[in-house]
Amino acid sequence: MSGGSFTKVIQRSLRLLALAIACLVVLVPLGYLLLNSVKPQNEMYTIPPIIFPSHITFEHFEAAFNNPRTLRFLTNSLTVTGITTAVTVVVSTMAAYGLSRMGLRASVLSLIVFVFLFIRFYPRITTVIPYFLVMRQLALLDTVWAVIIGHLGITIPFVTWLMLIVFQDLPREVEEAAEVDGASPLQRFGLVALPMAAPGVASAAILTAFLSWNEFLIASSVTKRQAQVLSIAVASFVTDRGVQWGPMAAMAVIMIVPMILFALFVQRYLIRGITLGAVKG
Repeated sequence: MSGGSFTKVIQRSLRLLALAIACLVVLVPLGYLLLNSVKPQNEMYTIPPIIFPSHITFEHFEAAFNNPRTLRFLTNSLTVTGITTAVTVVVSTMAAYGLSRMGLRASVLSLIVFVFLFIRFYPRITTVIPYFLVMRQLALLDTVWAVIIGHLGITIPFVTWLMLIVFQDLPREVEEAAEVDGASPLQRFGLVALPMAAPGVASAAILTAFLSWNEFLIASSVTKRQAQVLSIAVASFVTDRGVQWGPMAAMAVIMIVPMILFALFVQRYLIRGITLGAVKG
């Protein structure tokens, strides 16, 4: 074996090893969660811990599905995530396209991007109390709209920044040809730029759905009973009497299964969106 071939084998082996470690880091906690969700209650607190249950039981799932609040939690989560994703994609895509085609100076555009990123990474815990007071004044506490508005404040800046990068990477020649043919700015956006940016739009929608589905802080601060979502339901099993590991694991599985199915269904769009603009011809 030549030196070059040996180096390629080593590099491939290291990549496979890194991939295997990454899979273990992700899959081992998920597997342990699944095992806990079907483990008998009396095997939850043993020392040393029992990894594999002596027999499989679905009592925790039965308790979750027999609880009428579980359906409301799921419905609220689907409502919040669906509306947040739709509004975010529409508003952010149009805003990003406008910013990318306004001919702003690089310094001004950099400042706008900095504001978007600052809002995205600003510690949300510092805004919980002011946001709670605003929602109380608007009589929106314990409604899904309070959660949706809070999520939009997180997702719109992030997706606008993401789509701004996508639109800046698109070739301008096609839009210029459409402009010569008499297309209006709205027509150039809807008929030319948007189809070319479709993978990026799909990626933005996927990331928005994940952010909204998993968000806990805002949802827990403005809801009490009627508008609670699944992330709050999972945390509710941590009580002053201890952690109810079985029901919490079952509820967590109920929460993650829709997102796993969603991710498997749209993964090709996510990959295309991430690689959009990485290779230019």
